[in-house]
Amino acid sequence: MDHYLDIRLLPDADFSAAVLLNALYAKLHRALSAQQRSDIGVSFPGYTTGSQQDNKRTPPCLGQTLRLHGSATALDSLMASHWASGFADYALIGNIRPVPATTQAIRVQRRQAKSNPARERARLIRRCGVSAAEALRRLPDSKAQRLPLPFITLDSSSTGQRFLLFIHQHAATQPASGTFNSYGLSSNATLPSW
Repeated sequence: MDHYLDIRLLPDADFSAAVLLNALYAKLHRALSAQQRSDIGVSFPGYTTGSQQDNKRTPPCLGQTLRLHGSATALDSLMASHWASGFADYALIGNIRPVPATTQAIRVQRRQAKSNPARERARLIRRCGVSAAEALRRLPDSKAQRLPLPFITLDSSSTGQRFLLFIHQHAATQPASGTFNSYGLSSNATLPSW
């Protein structure tokens, strides 16, 4: 991961930064999938998990910059596909640049919450053979979780269902190599941050 490029969202009167980031990320996911890339990772320089001050809660946020990491060749190949061409009015797409010499390692991962108790109950019935009443007793609707992390809202291409892709970006103790999925995330690989 020796190169990067930043895509910075521009303020827009019609669309919030979150809406623009959702659309941009969906296009990136489709491009990474189409090219079967596992050598490009993403990070969010403006990432925050929110805060609480004086009875005022600041919500979690991914920020307004999407940073792509990879080799110069990988990033050039991705950008040559013009996957972000529809965003000329909504974002500034930077040039591919070398990563600065002084960085720290971060890990950017997907986190999944147990947010659908009905689906969990169906799985419990199917796998363990328990009754519907027993499954409801074990997993009431009150067990639904919502993670306190920023997220991207996406539509599944296979089911058409809308889902939340929760992002956990955190410091890593040491750099680690690995592959990235079609969302640019990895459970083991790290990325440089500065």
